[in-house]
Amino acid sequence: MSNSKQLIRSCCEDISYICDIEKKLPNEGELAQLSNIFKALNDPIRVKILFALLEYEICVGEMVNLLQIPQSHVSHQLKILRKYGIVEFTKDKKMSFYYIKNEYIKTLLILAQKGIKE
Repeated sequence: MSNSKQLIRSCCEDISYICDIEKKLPNEGELAQLSNIFKALNDPIRVKILFALLEYEICVGEMVNLLQIPQSHVSHQLKILRKYGIVEFTKDKKMSFYYIKNEYIKTLLILAQKGIKE
């Protein structure tokens, strides 16, 4: 028997821990939400927008100036972030000010940046 087959056989003899792992796995709804978060974070411009929103509510015009990309592109990226429930906006007359909807997204961004700097 090859070494890999022996390893598989030995690790599968006592599977009592599998039940513990199964209990801790996210349910289907949670998995879908988690997957959506990572889909939303799968674009450098969206991540940059989120870092800009970590501490401030920012309108689209300010993001255009900050990111130096067309307004239509900023709006499209914000639409995706809204679709996945990551950002929301408040209206003040004709202006829309965007902010990160949940604190855990802020924490995720900060921890991810800290992790890559280590």
